[in-house]
Amino acid sequence: MATHSSPRGAARPAIPKRKISETVIDFGAPLLRELDQQQPIEIVRATFNLVITVWNAHVMAMPVWGKPDVLQQLDDLLRAPGTAPQMIVACANLATRRQQHFANDPRAVGEWRVAFDNQGRARLHCDARVPPSLMPRRG
Repeated sequence: MATHSSPRGAARPAIPKRKISETVIDFGAPLLRELDQQQPIEIVRATFNLVITVWNAHVMAMPVWGKPDVLQQLDDLLRAPGTAPQMIVACANLATRRQQHFANDPRAVGEWRVAFDNQGRARLHCDARVPPSLMPRRG
């Protein structure tokens, strides 16, 4: 993953060229590959919702966003009584995957939707949100 150096020499994340939807699908692959074409759209959307929630919580905790409270809120929810053990494991596995493969990607997922294409495959459409400090300068 490419990074840029700031004037003080500290590396800051660069915006990947890969589409955010492709990145999120790759990130969520361990959960998403369990889905088959027979799954109701509600299950598919719920799975993508979990993947995107974990992704965004970790992105927001990055220094370029400066919102570690979002990740703390997710952790608090997972520690709440009655949280399904499978949910805790799934989120922990996604957190590990994020750290190992996507830790420098500063893009958050904004608006998103999932729909089935003509072949019955789920397709994710989403937009990326970039921290203001990484926005291209005009002028």
